[in-house]
Amino acid sequence: MIGIDPHTGLEITGMTALSRRFERVLTTPEVSRIKRRGVGNRALNFLGKMQNPSTAMIVQNLTLEAVARSINGLVDFKATRCMAKPSPRGFTVAVQGTWHGEPLTLKGQV
Repeated sequence: MIGIDPHTGLEITGMTALSRRFERVLTTPEVSRIKRRGVGNRALNFLGKMQNPSTAMIVQNLTLEAVARSINGLVDFKATRCMAKPSPRGFTVAVQGTWHGEPLTLKGQV
């Protein structure tokens, strides 16, 4: 996996590229990109709502859905579990799964 770091503009590969793609998926609303409307996460629609257990469950499900969609570029990562916990800035999301056969946890802020 190869990519460009959005913060530095440098080329990144491997796990760093995977974590940046995950960060992009978490922070991009689904219909915000003009040519690729399917890229992103529908969970962002729930920001600013009550942070209760049912909202956390919806955020978890929508995040797993976003990770599973091939258009988001996380095809090599197979998610098995997602936890969304309320935080002052929204939800902190941790997705556990495997990447190239190795267990891995990706974390980010929704």
